[in-house]
Amino acid sequence: MAAGETKWTLKELKDRLEGNELDLSLSNITKVPVQLLSSLPKATVLDLSCNLLVNLQDPFCTQLTHVIKLDLSKNQLEELPADFGRLTRLRHLDLFQNRLKTVPVSFWQLTSLQWLDLKDNPLDSALVPVVGDCLDERQCRNCAKGVVSYMRAVNSELERKRQEQLQQQRKLEEARRLQEEQEQELRRRKKKEEKERRKREYAERQASRKQQQEGGGQEEEADTEEKANGIASATPEKHRTTGSYCYKLPLIIIMLSVIAVAVATYFYCESEPTNQLCRDLQTRVHQVETVIRGWVAVAEQMAVGQKK
Repeated sequence: MAAGETKWTLKELKDRLEGNELDLSLSNITKVPVQLLSSLPKATVLDLSCNLLVNLQDPFCTQLTHVIKLDLSKNQLEELPADFGRLTRLRHLDLFQNRLKTVPVSFWQLTSLQWLDLKDNPLDSALVPVVGDCLDERQCRNCAKGVVSYMRAVNSELERKRQEQLQQQRKLEEARRLQEEQEQELRRRKKKEEKERRKREYAERQASRKQQQEGGGQEEEADTEEKANGIASATPEKHRTTGSYCYKLPLIIIMLSVIAVAVATYFYCESEPTNQLCRDLQTRVHQVETVIRGWVAVAEQMAVGQKK
């Protein structure tokens, strides 16, 4: 192979395949040919050691699930895919001499893992005592078992925290929902109270208007009745006054006539006391006076009866 990155073909990969082992070590690989490797399900043992790998692209863990033994030692891997635990058939994993600080939590899913080497990696201090030295077969087996168990505990703790966060989030959402319901209920109550208030004000205005109209009608009726009573009371008085005038006017005329006759007779008869005419006039005057007194008496009786 020429130096530098190699572009593989399926035929070249098949040529490298011996039984179930595919050796791609020392090939200056910077990117794993995942698509081509997935076409070789027979290659359950994959050697990618001593290459230039910095990371493993996402399809690696979903398309190479048939791999049982994987050698990634002496690369420049800084991290492994978060879904590395998808490689559930993996039994042997060599990560010696890379740049890994930790492994993904999904390692707890590698329940078939029996051998693991993580020497010569700048691991976090929490992971170092779990990994151990990996100087022999037994230590590498213990490393595999310890790391899987450790990551299972880490996953359980993370899951517990996630559940707490979910529970807390549910509580917050429930509290927010209750608050929104209370606010909605308060708004509905305020709207209802406002509507009732408007109804009361409207009813009060209607009652006041009706009362004013009824009061005005009563006043008009009272005025009408008062005017009618005034007219009714004034009519008899007018009749009485008119009747009184009707009776008194002839009397006044007669009295004035009698006075005039009496005065004329008086002056005439003073000068002619022996005149027969004066004597007759005096007799007639006495008769007229008698008649007048009778009329006056009758008129007074009629006036008294009219007043009653």
